[in-house]
Amino acid sequence: MTKILLVDDESLILYSLSAALRHGGSQVATAANGKDALSEIRCSPYDICFLDIHLPDANGFDLMKIVREISPSTRIILMTATDLDEAQMNYLRHSGGFYLPKPFDLEEVRSIVKSIQTASAATAIDA
Repeated sequence: MTKILLVDDESLILYSLSAALRHGGSQVATAANGKDALSEIRCSPYDICFLDIHLPDANGFDLMKIVREISPSTRIILMTATDLDEAQMNYLRHSGGFYLPKPFDLEEVRSIVKSIQTASAATAIDA
C-alpha cells in the first residue's frame, strides 16, 4: 500500500485528493502547513508527498529540500496555481520532483501516482 502525505492549506483540496487517493487504495495523511508536514515526515516515512508551493508558514521548494534530507526516498509532487519560472522548473527536473498545476484533474493525479508506483516497483525488482 502506497503511503501518501498531502500538504496544502486549502481544505477542499485536502478533502478531494484524500478521497480520490484512498479510493485508489493508498494510505493518506494530510497537513495544512509546513510545520505539520515536517512533523509527519519525521514520524513516519511516506512514499509520495503532494506539496503545495505556497503555504502560510513555508515555501514548498524550501520544504522539498528538507523532506529530501529527512526522507530521501519520498517522491515529491509540487502543486501550485501559479506558473513556475524556468529556474524553478529546472530545479524540479534535476531534483526528480513532479509538477502538478492547479486546478488539476483527479485522473491526472492518479496517473502520476501510478507512474511513481510503477517506477518504484521496477527499482525494487532491479535491486
